Amino acid sequence: MVAFFTAVHVLLCVFMIFVILLQPGKDAGMGAALGGGAATSAFGGRGAVTFLSKLTAVCAGLFFLTSLGLSFVGVRSSVTSSVAAKAAAPAAAPAAAPKASDAEPAPAPTVPARAPAQK
Repeated sequence: MVAFFTAVHVLLCVFMIFVILLQPGKDAGMGAALGGGAATSAFGGRGAVTFLSKLTAVCAGLFFLTSLGLSFVGVRSSVTSSVAAKAAAPAAAPAAAPKASDAEPAPAPTVPARAPAQK
């Protein structure tokens, strides 16, 4: 499922790049200065702006949703979340103290022999 959404995400990204590049500019810009026709566009006069702007908005919304979805999935499977879960597990359930029968008897402390004090 993640692979499907990743593929849709990449396709939306590429499609959105093309849709944005197809949009005509607001002014003639350098095209008019160099003799290019500013009024020529793929969809005609003003109709292209509304259609392409709506298509851009839809693509941007879908791109936003797939970005959020993939980031939520990524957080759940990230290394930091697994480290945080491991760190929280011992704090949530403290280890039980060993029973007296389980503990080995402590060895008797050895005291070094002292030499008698000389007068």
